Amino acid sequence: MEKLGLSPPSTDGNDNDDAIDDTADDIECEDGVCPIPQKNEEPEQEQVKIQVNPNEMADRLAKEMNVDSRLTMAAIGATSTIGGNDKEEQRVFNESAARLMIQQELDLIDSIQIDSEDVQTLTEEGYDEFLSRRALAFAESNLEDARAILLADQMDADEEEAEEAAARAEAEAVEEEAGFVEVKSNLDPTKLPATPSAATTTSSNSSNESDKMPKPAKREDVIFEATTAQIQELVLESPVPVLLDIYADWCGPCKVLGPALEDMAIKSGGMFRLVKINSDNEKPVSQALEVTALPSVYGVRDGKIVHMFQGMPKSEDMMRNFMMGLFGAAPFSPLVTTEESEKYEELTNKLIKASGSASFSFAAREKLTDRMIMKLDNLVQDNTVPDVEGAATLIRTFLSNVVNNPYDQKYRKINLENKAVASKIGVNSSCLAVLKTVGYSKSGSEMIVGKGKKVINVAPLVVAKDCIDKWIQRNRNEMATAARKRKDEIDHARLIEEKGDVVDDDESDEEIEEVDPLSCRLKLRIDGKNEMHDTILHRDDPLTKVLDELGVRWEEEDEVQITCAARRMVVKSSDGEAMKKSLGEHGLMPAANIVVKVGGSSTTNTSNMKERAAGKKIRKTGSHTMQSIGVYSKNDNNKMELIDGGGGTMYEQDISDDEDEVEDKKGDENETEAESPKDSSEQE
Repeated sequence: MEKLGLSPPSTDGNDNDDAIDDTADDIECEDGVCPIPQKNEEPEQEQVKIQVNPNEMADRLAKEMNVDSRLTMAAIGATSTIGGNDKEEQRVFNESAARLMIQQELDLIDSIQIDSEDVQTLTEEGYDEFLSRRALAFAESNLEDARAILLADQMDADEEEAEEAAARAEAEAVEEEAGFVEVKSNLDPTKLPATPSAATTTSSNSSNESDKMPKPAKREDVIFEATTAQIQELVLESPVPVLLDIYADWCGPCKVLGPALEDMAIKSGGMFRLVKINSDNEKPVSQALEVTALPSVYGVRDGKIVHMFQGMPKSEDMMRNFMMGLFGAAPFSPLVTTEESEKYEELTNKLIKASGSASFSFAAREKLTDRMIMKLDNLVQDNTVPDVEGAATLIRTFLSNVVNNPYDQKYRKINLENKAVASKIGVNSSCLAVLKTVGYSKSGSEMIVGKGKKVINVAPLVVAKDCIDKWIQRNRNEMATAARKRKDEIDHARLIEEKGDVVDDDESDEEIEEVDPLSCRLKLRIDGKNEMHDTILHRDDPLTKVLDELGVRWEEEDEVQITCAARRMVVKSSDGEAMKKSLGEHGLMPAANIVVKVGGSSTTNTSNMKERAAGKKIRKTGSHTMQSIGVYSKNDNNKMELIDGGGGTMYEQDISDDEDEVEDKKGDENETEAESPKDSSEQE
């Protein structure tokens, strides 16, 4: 069958021989430890890494395309390639190319009818109907060539079975010669002598102890093939100690140790559970635990890694002590150095993050984020929360403490009666709703998360914490506005309380005061006067009522003008119809400012204007000082000198004489005489 590129899946359960990376054949296991090969190059996007079992791919393609799995396996093998560099090579599989080849073969096989004479002949000779049609298709319907193809396939299959049997026998012989200690399936790690002398017990004591052996547990109750997403539930939150076995299908020692650990778990009666992780399929776990060789076995108690070993155990005593140390038995607890303890703590934290992230799906993250934003928005709208940003920040601090200390029970409790907590959160329903969204529940005066769990899944808390950080940055301005508004309301309430009942009575009187919707509130003023008159008139009153309120007898005056600048209204008393219109018709409702101008004549007394101008004119004759008129200037082009007036006061003295002023007067008279003849000529 190799000649046709066909390698059917084996039936012994170890169906990964053709899928193993070529480098796995070159791995040398020493002292029961197999180093994990390092991958330096990634395959192309459409190619599948060697960790994917080709047999599983063949079964899936056979189911999807409704064909025999032998055909899909042949296509996968024919389209596979060897890639890598000089130091490392690996077999990669191209699923799309395999699909294309399968479809082409199906089209070719469909050309051979099932009820054809050649097909009937081959099936009567004992060959499979599907393979007979395929052989006839390849042989172009030549019966003899098709029979030769089927015979060659049968010979290849027999050779493969013989090679697999020889390989298994050789592996068993190598394991026996390597000196690995076989972990007996009847090993009971919980059954240990209390003292060294008790190792040699009588047969009667042995029979009594055998009666005390725990009842074997069901396989499905104590042995689990887990994924990264199940580590949180099966390992970290396990009620019993856990053996975490990291293995690979290509690892020889793993195939020996795995069954022994399974038998131990079953015969322990549920005292511990065995969780198996395929390192090739669950890379996040292998990376979190920094696995470098297989098999790697970790002892986990109360959600924490307490010890580990790599490879095959060297003796039964070593394995027995390891198991008793897992149960916490003092004489057999593993001696762990400070450096090892810190390393185990670091690995535990990495495992918590990897498993928590994998167990919290993307849909759950989106749902939690939406609910958190909705609950946080309610904080801004809730007037009973005095400090929104302070409350959100305090909640974030509580979540951060739990994330950093997932095992410590004290960080999972929030005392609502604490002064700092009560001042910002208290029993406010909006704040408690935010905490309940991430899993907190109220118990008396406390809020508790992860009650009864040894270790808490921190993934939801991490999402909620990040959501609060982003929400605070995005809504800082709105929170400040809401805080100022609440502060103003509190200050207003405090002022009202301080003023007492008098203020309350006045406010109540103002509240019950009713305003007539038909009234018109007016502010009246006569032009030229500053006095303002407040009056209330009815909307149906005529405009003349305004003049009556001011005491203006508009019939006796030449003209009276009523002006409302806001309403752009100007009405003169000479307009009888406008004067008779009501205030409502003029649009003066509900209030307006009105100016009344009395007297329509704009003539002025010219003589009075001349007298006022003459009075304001500064006299230019005679000698005077600048001090006498209150002017102290150095730049007015007059002839003057500084005079000490005493007391630290300096003033300027005009030193021009009367002769200069007389000359100025004569010059003015000459100009007047020169203009007079011109005026007389114009009159003529």
